[in-house]
Amino acid sequence: MLPVQYQFKNLNHLGLVAAMCRELKIAEYIDARITNDSDARNVTIGQAVVAMIINGLGFTGQTLYMFPEFFEDKPIDRLIGEGIQPEHLNDKVLGRALDSLYDAGVSDLYLNLAVKVVNHLKLPCKALNLDGTSFHVDGIYNSHENPDDLNCIHICRGYSRDHRPDLNQVVCKRQ
Repeated sequence: MLPVQYQFKNLNHLGLVAAMCRELKIAEYIDARITNDSDARNVTIGQAVVAMIINGLGFTGQTLYMFPEFFEDKPIDRLIGEGIQPEHLNDKVLGRALDSLYDAGVSDLYLNLAVKVVNHLKLPCKALNLDGTSFHVDGIYNSHENPDDLNCIHICRGYSRDHRPDLNQVVCKRQ
């Protein structure tokens, strides 16, 4: 009788990442919004995105051409899907997936996916984050009004990211 051959794969914390991607149906969400040319490849665009998420949250951040090497010792069938081999996750497939995301409008896609995730996980949304870029303001300034008024965006002198202390800054306060 031949001895049983065992095969070991590194799962680490990536099983949790993949499980969350499955629970949130990220691949299905993306595949429903972007036309796949999966006849020409073994990986859908949604699966390619999940592979990039797993790689990014794998604390390695490998470049696209290194993905097959990253996934060589991982149980891809459990992480991404049945029948996918490391060589299927190559830089051409991933690059074309990124191109497809861009063509589909990646900002709107991300926003809608983020809203879906927040609703699915029932996350409380009690804060609003603004981009750190500068705002250009024209018109009458309200600098003379009470800065503690929460119904008003207060325009005043302050730190300028553009290194222009002569420009007024927008200050948003929250209770």
